[in-house]
Amino acid sequence: MHLFEAGEASATNSSPRLADSTSRTDLLDGSVFASTYTGGFRYPYLRGRALGGTTAINALVQMWGTKDDWDAWSAMHGCTGWNWRSVSAEIALLGLPSHFASASESGPVTGAVLSAARGMGASECRHTGETYDGAGRVALSLRDGRRADAFSVFVTPRALEDAGRMVVHAGESVAEIAVEADRARGIVVGDDEFVADGVVLAAGTVWSPILLRRSGVSRAGIGRNLKDHPAMSLWLRLRDGVSAATESLDVTGLVVASSLDDSDINLLPVDPNQLVVAVTKVSSVGHVAEVEGTAEVVLGTLETHDDSTRMLAALRLAADLCATKEFREVVESVSIDAAGTPLDALLAHDDDTIISYVRRQPGAYSHAVGTCRMGAERDSEAVVDNTGAVFGVDGLWVTDASVFPDIPRAATQIPVMAVAGRIASGIAERLR
Repeated sequence: MHLFEAGEASATNSSPRLADSTSRTDLLDGSVFASTYTGGFRYPYLRGRALGGTTAINALVQMWGTKDDWDAWSAMHGCTGWNWRSVSAEIALLGLPSHFASASESGPVTGAVLSAARGMGASECRHTGETYDGAGRVALSLRDGRRADAFSVFVTPRALEDAGRMVVHAGESVAEIAVEADRARGIVVGDDEFVADGVVLAAGTVWSPILLRRSGVSRAGIGRNLKDHPAMSLWLRLRDGVSAATESLDVTGLVVASSLDDSDINLLPVDPNQLVVAVTKVSSVGHVAEVEGTAEVVLGTLETHDDSTRMLAALRLAADLCATKEFREVVESVSIDAAGTPLDALLAHDDDTIISYVRRQPGAYSHAVGTCRMGAERDSEAVVDNTGAVFGVDGLWVTDASVFPDIPRAATQIPVMAVAGRIASGIAERLR
C-alpha cells in the first residue's frame, strides 16, 4: 500500500493549540482561496497540507452531529445503510482519546460563556450524543497532550514498521488519476505513473473534485453542492485584571435552536478574546473550481432566507449572552471589527443591512463538505455511491468530507473520520 501526501514529511504537528497550528505556514495549503459569494472579497481558506490533512491544524473538537443529521443520509439522500446507528457505532470503533479541559486549562472567556449560558437556562451538554442543544465543555482529540490527527488514528506504527505494508510518499503531489477504459489504473505524480489495483482519493472537499475533473471523470455534481458553516467573529475586550488565557485548551460550545430548527446555531468562545457566532444547519450551497493552479472556493454564504434567519438569531443570541451579568464580569466590550464597532450598533440596523455586512466578511468554520456527494446513481448531482465508489469508474473511491450529502450540525473532524473509517472497511472487505 502506498500513501501519497502533498505536504512534506517534516510538516508534522503535535501542538493541540489552534493558534500554534494555524501560524505554521509549513502546515498550510497556500493555494486555496475563498469568497463568500461570486465576485466577493477573496481570502486564504484554511486547509492543512500535511500528513493528516486539515486534522493537522484544526481545533480537535469532538462533536458528532445530530441523530437527524445522520438519519437523513438514508431517508433523504438515498445513502442506504448510513444513519445514526451505523455512524455512531463507527465513531465508537475509532477509539479516540477525549480530553476535557481542567480548571488550569480553562480561560476566562470560555468560563464566562458557560456561566452565562447556564444562567440563561441552557442545559448541560457535551454535543456527542442524541441530546445536542445546550452548553458544555467539548472533548478534544488529545493523547498525552498531543493531537490525535487522522494520520495517527488510522496509520498505526506497526503499519509503518512492517516492510512493504505501507510506504508513505510525503512531498509528492498527485497530478491526476490514471483512468483507462473506465477503470482507475493508478496515479500520476510529476512525470511518473504509479500502477495500482485500486485508488482511494482522500484529498478533501477542495482537491478531490479537482483531481476527478483533471482525470476526466464527468459526473455533473463534481465540485458543486459545497456547504460550510457560515461564521462571524466577535472581538472581546477583557476587563482590567482579567488575564488573557493564551495557553487555554478549553473549548465550550453553546448549541441552541432558532425558530426554524433544533441545534442550528452555535456560539463558540475562542480564548483569549474572541467569540465565534455560527449557523450549523445550512441550506446555501457553493462550489469549487481550479483556476490557474489555485483552488477557488465560492461559499454561497447566507444565500437562502433560512440561513439568513438563523444568522440573525445567532447574532441576537450572542448579544443577549454578552449582556448577562456573568459575561460582563469578564468582558468590558464586544465589537464586530478591529476598530471597535459595537455589536449593538450592527444590530440596530435592519435585517438586510446586517446580512449584507456579514456576507462581506471572510467568515466560515472551514468545514466544507459535499463536492463529491454520496447518493443514488440516478441522482445526477451524486458522484459516489454509498460505498464511496465513484460512479462510472471501477477501482476508484473517495473517502473524505467531499462525499457528505449534507453538512452535519457539528465540527466535521469526527464525522469525517467516522465516514472514512466505514468506507475504508468496505474497501478492505472488497479487496480481500
